[in-house]
Amino acid sequence: MEFNRIPIVLKRYDFASKMNICQAHSKEIMSINGLIDSNELRGKALPWDLETFALFSCITIGENSDYKFEDRKGQKRFAEIINAIKAYIPPKLELTQGNKFLDNFLIVTGLNQFQIQEEIRYIMYRYNYIFNFSNTKVNLQQEFTDKFGCSFEEFKSFGFIIHTLLSRELNKPISQSIYDYIIEKYSRIIQHLTIERENFIGLQKKITEDITQYIYGFKYFYQYPFISYNQEIFLPLPHLIIRSVTSSLLFRLTEGNNKLRELFGKEVLESYILHLCNLSTWFDEVVDEYPYKYKKNQKRTLDIMIRKGNQCFMLDSKSMSPRISLRNLGEEDVEHTLNRIVESVVQVYRHITVRFQEEYYPFDLKVDFLRENIFGAVILFEDSYIRRENIMNKAAEQLDITIGTEDYKFLCSNIKLLSLYELEKMIFQKEDVFQLLKSNRQNENKWFDFTIMDYSKENDIEFIEEISQTVENMQEIIIQFAHELIERGLISS
Repeated sequence: MEFNRIPIVLKRYDFASKMNICQAHSKEIMSINGLIDSNELRGKALPWDLETFALFSCITIGENSDYKFEDRKGQKRFAEIINAIKAYIPPKLELTQGNKFLDNFLIVTGLNQFQIQEEIRYIMYRYNYIFNFSNTKVNLQQEFTDKFGCSFEEFKSFGFIIHTLLSRELNKPISQSIYDYIIEKYSRIIQHLTIERENFIGLQKKITEDITQYIYGFKYFYQYPFISYNQEIFLPLPHLIIRSVTSSLLFRLTEGNNKLRELFGKEVLESYILHLCNLSTWFDEVVDEYPYKYKKNQKRTLDIMIRKGNQCFMLDSKSMSPRISLRNLGEEDVEHTLNRIVESVVQVYRHITVRFQEEYYPFDLKVDFLRENIFGAVILFEDSYIRRENIMNKAAEQLDITIGTEDYKFLCSNIKLLSLYELEKMIFQKEDVFQLLKSNRQNENKWFDFTIMDYSKENDIEFIEEISQTVENMQEIIIQFAHELIERGLISS
């Protein structure tokens, strides 16, 4: 089947059937911790394939037949559509060559595929901290309640209950009585996560102008997983429910509120990263940002400074999220994002090469750090997946550093761009961060990788106590919900 024929074919199918086939395949790829193992995804409709199918299904209005996907012919037709989606190459990728193709491919693939594969327990831990944060400058817990009229705890419980009930481990259909109870109990939550089909189309068409953008464009299912149509409510992509009650809520909370977004970056995100670093037992000292005076000028250190023995690690956080339009690969959007990240890299470089030890010294123990043992990182709240080499080369240009020189090698080997999720994984899994930094520094072939972790050791992981507690809290949500169902006679004990 040709990609551009998908809307024609979908017009013949009943809307409810399209939503149901989506949900059935979405459930197949869900596990309690997130998605099923990548090896098990082979041969299945992948999350991003299903998201594209769901987008076609919602936007293709005026169904003129009631064909069903549930019968054998319909299942065959569904497989043909998914294969057409898998095989399609958008023009913006098809028309680019060489490094430009790689640049664009990494951006759209990363934004489309990587975040959805993150582990639920880590995401829950992060947003539980964020949405319950309060200090003298910002009360995000109150901001959240004012915006949504209910607590994050309610969203979290609802999201995890839905995710668990539909995940592969449970392997049981939800009875209508249980479904009705969920709808009744969490009606306020569902209201915030539901959008009329017509309104969904209106929002979506503002950012995806034609079907060539359907695969990689942002999809509003992340914000509104429930679609209302003809007095029915559908959940086509349950694998997105956790994102809908975490990262998407933060976007909606801060959207159009620049002051709150700035406070989030300065107060909440910096506090969270400091909190993470203090959880590690590998560090000797962890110091947060402070003001200092140098030659009558008031200045500030980097956000977080870490010491282990005669090595140090200086962190600067970046709270920016990729523009929704970045997925459409507009040159202005790519350039804007690149420049923002380069600005942070330049700042970290200047701090660790000029200001640290010359203008300020944050640690209690006096150490004369060798240049090679001073590391820096920009911690990205959300990665944009712009090629690291492009970022470093532009940073070198702004710093007047010639490519290939010792200063350039130091820039690339000792300053890293790390996603917040990468930092979380290192801390939660008790990784020796400095060993990872040294290993990366010594291997020039890995300087521009998106990760510094060694994923060959994924089967030998030990978690910190806080993550074990998070898992226990998630289990408590399910246990409490089961008790409620038993009390109402909806399941047997």
